[in-house]
Amino acid sequence: MRVHKNRLFNVVISIIMVVAMVATLCTTFEAESETVSAATAFEKSISKFPDSYKPYLRALHSKYPKWKFVPYNTGIYFDTAVSEEYKDNKSLIENAYSKFLKSNASGDYNASTGKYIPKDGGNWVSASKNAIAYFMDPRNFLDAEHIYMFEQLSYDSATQTQAGVEAILDGSFMYKTNIGYITTAGKYKASNTLFSSKILEAAKKADVSAYYIASRILQEVGTKKNAKYAGMGASGSVSGQYSKTYTGIYNFYNIGAYSSANPIANGLAWASNRKDKTYNRPWTKPGKSIIGGASYIGEKYINCGQNTTYYQRFNVNKGSKYALYTHQYMTNVYGAASEAAYTSEAYDDLGIAPLAKTFVIPYFKNMPGENSTVRLGAPSKSGETIASVNLRKKPGTNSAKVITLSKGDKVSVSGGCMTKVSYGTAWLSNPYWYKVSLVKNGKSYSGYLAATYVSLSDEYSVAVGSKYKLPVSVSKGETIYYMSDNPAIATVNNSGNVTGVKAGSVTIRAFLGSGSMSAVSVKVGGTTTVAKPKRPVAKAASANYNSVKLSWQKEEGVTGYIVYRRNSKGQYTLKKIIESPVSSYTDSGLTTGTEYSYKVKAYRLAVNGTKVKSAVSEAVNAIPIPSRVSITSIKSVGSSVKLTWKRIDGAGGYKIYRSNKKTGEYVQVGKVYGNKRFTYTNKKVKGGKTYYYKVAAYKKASGQVIYGNKSKVKSIKK
Repeated sequence: MRVHKNRLFNVVISIIMVVAMVATLCTTFEAESETVSAATAFEKSISKFPDSYKPYLRALHSKYPKWKFVPYNTGIYFDTAVSEEYKDNKSLIENAYSKFLKSNASGDYNASTGKYIPKDGGNWVSASKNAIAYFMDPRNFLDAEHIYMFEQLSYDSATQTQAGVEAILDGSFMYKTNIGYITTAGKYKASNTLFSSKILEAAKKADVSAYYIASRILQEVGTKKNAKYAGMGASGSVSGQYSKTYTGIYNFYNIGAYSSANPIANGLAWASNRKDKTYNRPWTKPGKSIIGGASYIGEKYINCGQNTTYYQRFNVNKGSKYALYTHQYMTNVYGAASEAAYTSEAYDDLGIAPLAKTFVIPYFKNMPGENSTVRLGAPSKSGETIASVNLRKKPGTNSAKVITLSKGDKVSVSGGCMTKVSYGTAWLSNPYWYKVSLVKNGKSYSGYLAATYVSLSDEYSVAVGSKYKLPVSVSKGETIYYMSDNPAIATVNNSGNVTGVKAGSVTIRAFLGSGSMSAVSVKVGGTTTVAKPKRPVAKAASANYNSVKLSWQKEEGVTGYIVYRRNSKGQYTLKKIIESPVSSYTDSGLTTGTEYSYKVKAYRLAVNGTKVKSAVSEAVNAIPIPSRVSITSIKSVGSSVKLTWKRIDGAGGYKIYRSNKKTGEYVQVGKVYGNKRFTYTNKKVKGGKTYYYKVAAYKKASGQVIYGNKSKVKSIKK
């Protein structure tokens, strides 16, 4: 009985295990199905985004699966948007940051003094077009820190709390601090109301995100405490003591502080208006300013189409109440990115980043290709360091150091790019880097140097008052943003034409929205000829039945090559100009069987675009013939051998040759007419031997049959 019980027990256990396995498999299958379904749903939700956006969105979705991304097609050409945001001082940057991000065009820069012209107070100057392009391209900010510039900015009681506001205010004069203020009579008063409490009240009344309000205030008035009074800031717009005229007047958002020599006074004048009672004016207390300003932002921006920080900085939303590129809350070109970072820090501190959020992300027509490149002049340039500087493995100050270079160290520059450091002070200070190689102390090194630390050797020259078009190679369809490092020596226009102004050397740069950068040094004022290139050594060979490929060895520093072809009169005339570093040319549309002769010259560009040419190469000749056949298979079929080969363009037919030895005499054993059949069966082949085959294409031209070179040997043993 015990045996039977054990058997019964084992049977029951087996059944239970099978059921459990099935249940587990079903559960696993359901879970996998749900995962697949969720992944499919997400991919569908981002299907209308450009492909270049999707890797960033997938990474964000992987980290925060509750987030929703909404595409908005602006219908605007990207370069048009950049150009519009460049006009009329719409985009400014602090003067302390890199010269590569500041415009030194006429009206933005005083070439005689070498100083940038202030456009807002004394510290804000016009941003360069390449800087605007960087901050306008949403793809540069699709990361967990800066994505918040695209967050919809309505108030949400479920996610926005006073504790969250305090997290944003941390480190500022408002953090866990009661409001203090100066009255219009000049007397100090304290209150029992926290700044965070007043900000939350403003958010509810205006239906505007509390976190956005806190971030915007910090962006506008800074974090410094008032040195004299508690609960007050140091900025003139919130000190209450900017001037006797505006004693006890506050503007926490700098509304009305339009760009001028005295923007704060403009903002305080707007806040002090006693005739216009809108938005709770005059703002004689910080609380009135915080609430009234939030109402203004809600009415003028968030509730009328500019419902993200990005749209408030760059109004490219055609659904906005206001015209494109107008009614923009700030002129700070990186303002939206900066505010997004404040919000991100607060969300992380509170642990609420994973909660459901909606992000509206715009895209444009003809956006910069992420891998697009630009090159001015020669592919490799010589230069030297202007100070002690670290060579880095990658383009960024956060990358590992390779070696420390000394002032005057010689380097070879092979390209330029934007730093890989995320946006921040380091990015603003050193946005562009050179890829370099060098030899120091007998050892070879390669890596990246901040572009500001490298001086390039002169590559071109132009006379004072003359113009010269820089040779440029750029990815198709890309807009180039040109810049002269010193307009007092030479200027450059949007087409890359350099005009000499006075004697000296100057670096001319070309930037792409992708971040690619290239530069050349131009000498102005002399009549210098550059070194004459070496005489090229050329060779020519048939490329096909109607083309010849001409090639030559490269020479560093050569601008390009001139190809000449002999005509029917025996004269060599210009056929093609090839820009370096390309070192070959295929001449097509030729007649099969006719001999063609070529010569080549190398050249460098000198003053006013003059070509300093080398001696002409020796003549090289070639006859266009059908291309060489490639046999793809050889098979034994009964007593026959079957060959198959690839089609040859222009062939009139094919001839098949056979030999009993690999290096023996090959005799024609068959022929295929026309160019529609690419197989041949050699019948009645005797067994016990190895056979070797070749195939050649042919074409009739000018009354004769022109053969291509025979294929490589294919063998088979019968």
